Amino acid sequence: MYIYFNYSQRVNKDNFPNEFGKLDFDFNNETATSKNNYFLDNSRLFDKGKASFGKLSLINFFVGANNSGKSRFLRGLFKSHNYEMLLETKNNISDLLIQLDAAINYDDTEKFDKDFLNFWANFKSQANYANNFELLSNEIQDYTKKVEHSILIEKVVGKSNKFQNQKSLLNSIYDLLELFKYNAKHKNKHKIYIPILRSIISDSKLDKESFNKILENKYGLKENVFTGLKLFDDVFKLHNSENFTKLEEFTSWIKDNFYQNKSLQLIPDMANGNLLLKIGDEMNSIFNIGDGIQQLILLLFPIFTSDDNTWCFIEEPETHLHPGLQRIFIETLLNNEYLNSKNLRYFFTTHSNHFLDLSLHTNDISIFQFHKENQEVFKIKNVKPNKETLDLLGVNNSSVLIANSSIWVEGPTDRRYISFFLKLYCTKHNRKHLKEDIDFAFFEYGGNLIEHYLFDEDFEELFSEEEVRDKINSFALSNKIYLLSDNDNPKGKKLKRRQGLEEISKNEKHFKYQNTNYREIENLLPVKVIKDFLIELINSSEKQNINEISFDRKDYISIGLGEFITDLFEKNHIKDFKKFKDDSGTLKSSYKTKLCEFVINGDYSYPELIENNEQLDNIISDLYKFIDQK
Repeated sequence: MYIYFNYSQRVNKDNFPNEFGKLDFDFNNETATSKNNYFLDNSRLFDKGKASFGKLSLINFFVGANNSGKSRFLRGLFKSHNYEMLLETKNNISDLLIQLDAAINYDDTEKFDKDFLNFWANFKSQANYANNFELLSNEIQDYTKKVEHSILIEKVVGKSNKFQNQKSLLNSIYDLLELFKYNAKHKNKHKIYIPILRSIISDSKLDKESFNKILENKYGLKENVFTGLKLFDDVFKLHNSENFTKLEEFTSWIKDNFYQNKSLQLIPDMANGNLLLKIGDEMNSIFNIGDGIQQLILLLFPIFTSDDNTWCFIEEPETHLHPGLQRIFIETLLNNEYLNSKNLRYFFTTHSNHFLDLSLHTNDISIFQFHKENQEVFKIKNVKPNKETLDLLGVNNSSVLIANSSIWVEGPTDRRYISFFLKLYCTKHNRKHLKEDIDFAFFEYGGNLIEHYLFDEDFEELFSEEEVRDKINSFALSNKIYLLSDNDNPKGKKLKRRQGLEEISKNEKHFKYQNTNYREIENLLPVKVIKDFLIELINSSEKQNINEISFDRKDYISIGLGEFITDLFEKNHIKDFKKFKDDSGTLKSSYKTKLCEFVINGDYSYPELIENNEQLDNIISDLYKFIDQK
């Protein structure tokens, strides 16, 4: 998905945003040249007044050092008019239409029949392809059937197939029609700009228009700019309009994230001109609630109350937000069903490495890295976060903040399982949902690598129990540690180490050692999940035999799943299965990931996961209590 700009002859050059540079027209030569010095992937962004910028996602981050051109570019995008910004492929639709027309009207062997040319002329004459999509789609399908019939007749009589080219072009026309429909659906219809100059706190001594006037004078931002100073007026209008449901959706979000099990209302106090947040029976002035929640209200109110197909431009949304609240903000934009239904799109400038971390786990975030090469040249690259990106943001190893608790796990699938199980546990028991990066953060220690942190292979010889206890206490001064390890049937020194850690965790409030009781975390999964997953491990010729397989939890709790499932297939005479077993008997890494994704995306409930599975329930219940304890 790309933004397509066209500032050629049909657009007044005064409409070209000054943030992008200066656009000069030469009407005689029908060209437009730009003195703009933005370069995208080392190519000048504007060429003869036209440009394609992307690839875009739901959320688009502009990152870079100060004075790298990212804020200027953000304002330029916002100030571009709707008819100048089209969501298209990298080639704009007009060009594709011209290319297709040329292919149809150029033929060095034989002419198209009259019916086909009439069909194409009728297609081109349509004023609004998206509105006529169903009609045109049916016409293409009907005509394709005629062409296929002609192909069949020619094959019967043994003639050359002169209709194959028409069928290929019909497929191209249909693809083009789909593109028209897609662009009509996703094209922006409204815009909001939230500048860095914003505040939720208003006062009689601070004119409501002051921030907007400054932004208009300094940057030419005139319309659809939200600074927060008019929040009282906006809430009051919604309270008395048919759009009140938008306000209800927003207050529901506040309640679900911060005030569960309490009623909540956002109320304009006419007597004092303040906004009140009624939490249960308690009235709170909005400027007296936490600074972080104030900032989220400031950012998300205009988003929740926006119209469909709105593009939101925000300068540095991380301002005054704890890393955990930054996660809540981004996850809300990614996952909130109400916001997703509105078909919104987001563009941010940011210096936050925490936002970049979130981008690693989704395909719905794009990152554009800005770099100022000299006074006149700004380079833009579409990247995945890397060391260069962090260097531009000034991020060092010491920049990482510590959450209230840390959960030490052996690998990435353990992390995803635990996070998923905790969410289901909270939902099932109507408990406060724990927030990653605020209530807890994961630390992946990579199996035996834990020996290099504290628990050395020969630790009982190197450290006394008291010294180990002191080291754990020193960690816990700034963080509670929950250490989860696979069972692995330890012997000798490893068994002594585990017993020592279990003894320490009995007496230390801020340290908890837990092993999975069985070989790995996958062995804690219930029979239903393992049985459902079997179909993913065999080829189609064997799938009808899966329902006949039966087994109990005790059959696989103490051995690697790879070995267990392989033996299970062989006992049930299933031979055509994939190579999922690792040499150690467990699942190969790729299949561990597939199983994890299968569980997380499988719509399993917490009762289903703990059915005849007391061990898993105890682990998650104990973990929740450990994290939640003060």
